Amino acid sequence: MFHKIVHIKNVGKFSNYNSGSDKWNGIFKKVSTIYAENGSGKTTFTQILKSISEEDDEYIQKRKSLGSSAPISIQIIDDHKKTIKYASNHWNIHINNIEVFDFLFVESNVYLITLGNYENPGTLFEVVIGDEAIKLFNNIKNLRTERKKLTQRRRNLRLKIKTADEADKYKLECLVQKALNQSSLINAEITRLEKQLSIVAEDFGKIYLQKINEYLRYFSTNLELTKLNKKGSKFVYFLRISNYDVRSESDSVSLRHTLSEGEKNALALSFFLARLALKPNIEDYLVVFDDPLSSLDYNRRNVTINLLSNFARKANQFILLSHDLNFIKDFTLRVPDALNLKIVFNGETSIFIEQDVKKETLTGIFKDLLVLDTFIKYGETGEYDKRDVVRCIRPCIEGLFRIKYFTYIDDTKWLGDIIEFIKHADEHSIFYRQKDNLETLCDINDYSKIYHHSNPNYLEVPINTEELKTYCRRTLELLTKI
Repeated sequence: MFHKIVHIKNVGKFSNYNSGSDKWNGIFKKVSTIYAENGSGKTTFTQILKSISEEDDEYIQKRKSLGSSAPISIQIIDDHKKTIKYASNHWNIHINNIEVFDFLFVESNVYLITLGNYENPGTLFEVVIGDEAIKLFNNIKNLRTERKKLTQRRRNLRLKIKTADEADKYKLECLVQKALNQSSLINAEITRLEKQLSIVAEDFGKIYLQKINEYLRYFSTNLELTKLNKKGSKFVYFLRISNYDVRSESDSVSLRHTLSEGEKNALALSFFLARLALKPNIEDYLVVFDDPLSSLDYNRRNVTINLLSNFARKANQFILLSHDLNFIKDFTLRVPDALNLKIVFNGETSIFIEQDVKKETLTGIFKDLLVLDTFIKYGETGEYDKRDVVRCIRPCIEGLFRIKYFTYIDDTKWLGDIIEFIKHADEHSIFYRQKDNLETLCDINDYSKIYHHSNPNYLEVPINTEELKTYCRRTLELLTKI
């Protein structure tokens, strides 16, 4: 599907993004994740993908960068090396095989399931229901076009009648009558085909209902769809909420006020997953999820990750966007070959960079150990300031002692307290065996406390790079002996 982003200019926070830097070459993998904080460009990127698939340029035009007078320009290369370009307010190519779950899908489908209409068919109606429905739909669409032409023809003929002589009037009136007869035949055929299409859609609705409930059970124990009726260009559903039956178009009960945000999200996500599952050619699709976990409680996290990872393996291409880095990390554990990206603002424009999710989600002693190890390997050319490094020495030692002696050392005890325990330990004490490490502990403590924030002059004390490397090594060696 998408091979590479070349550039995104003058759209939202992407005022001037060009790929190809050492931070990311712009090339996607089969499965890619994108982490972004709110307001950095995640939703903008999702809307770009929707615009390509839905032939709706407003998704892009409404997101023009504030204060910019330059035109919007987007360039993407697909996996066949074709260039997909947005210029002069339109795309040169549209790709139908893109499915996007985002907040707009939730808003559009949580109260009524939209099938689409003849002007804007919608992917559910045209793709999911199947070949028979597509054939009927296209036949009806062609007949509607023909009927529109006949209506215009009658209008033109009647205008001519007003200025024609008697002989020509008769001929023109005959032509008008002929067009009316043709329109009547077309209306009858459209009615017949629409009845067939309704039967096909209703049969599909039964299958769709079953599949929706299959997914809904993963997310909510008090929600169940009991009926799904086709009404015009939409499905009206009947919902059981805690054993109380509600119709989605009911005047007496407002789903907007009855359902929690989590329940709305659970419904919409179930609708979306069900339509993906019923696609006969999911392997041809790019599937995009923008914050699928929004408003779902933590207990639904693992099942959501399991479901998404299954679709990631089946789809031609899969992109997951989220502002929850730990959710990205947990998903990546299920799909280890995924490309992990991050959207950041560099002061001029939002850009994509590759991300080490495992590293960025480390906490506590594990994060501090990584800081020491990185500094030993790369020194000042690494990403950590020397004062950040020296401040990690004591927490590493304190953290390991708290883990090893968790019933004796709590969070109120620090390295100085631990040293005192060891100094006064007799041969019956649990700390006695640490006396062999006492000299090293005291030396490292004396060195590191100089740079501790409790020292009012710690910012003024210079740090020698090689000396700091030595103490980092000694700290890691000590940890193996504790």
